[in-house]
Amino acid sequence: MKNLKLDSILLFILIIPFIMTYGIGPGETPFWLFGLIFLAILLYAIFDLGWFHKKEKVYIRFKTFLLWFTIFATIGAAFFSAIVVRHQISPIYNVHDIILQQESALRFMLHGKNPYTATYVHTPMKDWHYSDTEENPALYHFVMQPFYLLFAVPFYLVMGHTIGYFDARVPLFILFFSLLILAQKLIKDSDKSRLFVVLLAYNPAMLGYTLEGRADMFMFTFLFAGFYLLYKKRIAFAGIPIAFAFATKQSIWPLFPLYIAYVYFKTKKSNQTIKLLLPFFVTFFIVVLPFYFWNPKGFIDSTIFYLSGNVAHSYPIAGYGLGAMLHQSGFIKDVHTYYPFWIWQAIVSVPILIWLILWMKKENSIQRLILAYGIFLFIFWYLSRYFNNSHLGYLSMIFLTAYFFPEEKG
Repeated sequence: MKNLKLDSILLFILIIPFIMTYGIGPGETPFWLFGLIFLAILLYAIFDLGWFHKKEKVYIRFKTFLLWFTIFATIGAAFFSAIVVRHQISPIYNVHDIILQQESALRFMLHGKNPYTATYVHTPMKDWHYSDTEENPALYHFVMQPFYLLFAVPFYLVMGHTIGYFDARVPLFILFFSLLILAQKLIKDSDKSRLFVVLLAYNPAMLGYTLEGRADMFMFTFLFAGFYLLYKKRIAFAGIPIAFAFATKQSIWPLFPLYIAYVYFKTKKSNQTIKLLLPFFVTFFIVVLPFYFWNPKGFIDSTIFYLSGNVAHSYPIAGYGLGAMLHQSGFIKDVHTYYPFWIWQAIVSVPILIWLILWMKKENSIQRLILAYGIFLFIFWYLSRYFNNSHLGYLSMIFLTAYFFPEEKG
């Protein structure tokens, strides 16, 4: 008789706290749905016991079907419930402020108003609880890159003309499920593939943040698609989704020198490297430059200086890294003041970046590229102005992907 497999055990362990914490129905969760979920988990485990050991294809199909059923019955139901309940109660109910800002920024953009120079003091963001004593600095700056808005436009228009309201988590959730599909397709070994999907889907360090609408998963899906195409040896074409990731969220930017190094080590020729990177640069500049030229100062203030403390309403020193340590020790008196964290980052991060590039040169693989990015980003964030809880969740996704990413062929 065969034993239970790790994906079956983890599916049970990770699903239970999720469905006991988050609503999976717009009202009270129907007990028939709980019953179906528990039955699916039980069957998922029972199929490991060897009943179909002579019919491997049947076993794989049943396990895959049950896995996707549980994902849609739990996470899918929670997403649907969160959107419906928010619409019934309040625009600010159980969402992160970036969702409120994205929705308002979309309206500004579609009505010809620059989202990077607009203020959000007269939008639903003003009612979102940021602090009992402080004003939310995001009311004066839209920090996300333009693709975060552009990708959501079709959803905004279709939902507005059909159900009558738009929730910016809809495109995020579609990207989330697309990520899981790509992850399943990437790994050929069925057991390892299911395990990867289970951990990506129910990662407790990230799932709650995704449900409330934080943008990390939005960007990561495009980055993962780029890694997938690199694995398929479509190096030039991979630059397009990677550029979309760069044009979404700044947390991907530390990948840039490592990405260039990876492509160069593949070709060993500068002219060939430039040719393969051309789709990346063209895509990124096509997305970003129109918004930059719309108002260069407003764009830079919102997407760069806001995060580094160089504008009047800057992102405060926060989180769990060096910035918080310096503030709590009394070295930095005011969390809103400017402090040159770039000095620490240059002293520590640059030597580590050089070491990581040399490490990649010894064995230039996508797995090493991902792991090097995770290590470099961890250090870069830790030494920055802010290092927040969702950053730790995002790093867990990077390291998880690095662990499961298959070796390249040839």
